[in-house]
Amino acid sequence: MNYVLVNIINMLFRIFYILIFVDIMASWLVALRVNLPGWAYSILSAVHTIVTPILAPFRRIIPSIGGLDISPIIALFVLQFAQRFIVGALVGGY
Repeated sequence: MNYVLVNIINMLFRIFYILIFVDIMASWLVALRVNLPGWAYSILSAVHTIVTPILAPFRRIIPSIGGLDISPIIALFVLQFAQRFIVGALVGGY
């Protein structure tokens, strides 16, 4: 089928996985009060701005457990399911 489209979709999903992971790490660094250079905070703020629309619905549904936000984990599972479904539909596997 259209393998270029499948590769683009897979790449976009991988980028979102990485951005969610970076956002998780950034939240830990902020919570630990790590002193980062200004440019790093700008990048982390941009990542947070990109990731927030994806994580916001999950954060509304899933409460924090003892101060631990598990919504990114659930979001990663849902994104992975969506990726497999979309790519499978394009390739003809589903």
